[in-house]
Amino acid sequence: MYNVVTYSLYFILPYVSLIILVCGVLYRITLWLNAGKGPLGLYLGLYRLVIKPRQESLLSSVKHILARMFTYYTILGSSYRRDYSTWLGVLLFHWGIFLLIAFHLHLWLPQLIISESLMFILGTTVGALTLAAGIFLLVRRIRVQRIYRVLINYLDDYVAISWVIVIVVLGLALRLTAPPSLFSEATKWALGLTSLKYTPPPSNLLFYAHVLAVELFMVYIPFAKMIHPFSMPVNPALYGRFEDINEIERRVIRKLGW
Repeated sequence: MYNVVTYSLYFILPYVSLIILVCGVLYRITLWLNAGKGPLGLYLGLYRLVIKPRQESLLSSVKHILARMFTYYTILGSSYRRDYSTWLGVLLFHWGIFLLIAFHLHLWLPQLIISESLMFILGTTVGALTLAAGIFLLVRRIRVQRIYRVLINYLDDYVAISWVIVIVVLGLALRLTAPPSLFSEATKWALGLTSLKYTPPPSNLLFYAHVLAVELFMVYIPFAKMIHPFSMPVNPALYGRFEDINEIERRVIRKLGW
């Protein structure tokens, strides 16, 4: 029974999760590309995501999206009251996730000779910073319920960030307590997935929990706001008219009478 559960969760489920993630993202992108664009149509990407005016060409729109994706500089704009603490939290949280994913690719690239001590330092440092930033953003989200008197928090917001925090906590605990042999066992397991050949995962409860949390999160992504890493590149800035967030605020005030 134990072998059946392990086989299902750590050999079958990874493929199922990947298929749902890829197909779900492609399906959402297809819907976005065929949806209405501009002020009367659907805005893509993050909820209430707006792009400032003066971007008239495809190239300038792409530049703006890339700059926004990698620097989050719009948080420092006047519309966000130059919130440096939020900007730093968002920057550390997102870049921490990017780096942690990149570090895990080492499992599939054992030919890269990187000392375990260096990986330990990088992994724990980046993991700790990501965790701290995630907790800060979660607390901020609980405290800040509205922006421009518009309710901004929904259950999905709390679930998504809490789920990522749990994944990071499990990863840090695993990194700090794992025996030296775990990395080689995890590498064999990961390479077995690539070659479609079942290799038992490391017999470690934290490893089981960490991997399972990631697998289920992959299934969750296409159906939630966590889709935004994939939706940003197909932002309506590439297709529709652009609006300034200050204009959006004025329109909301006029419509609702605030």
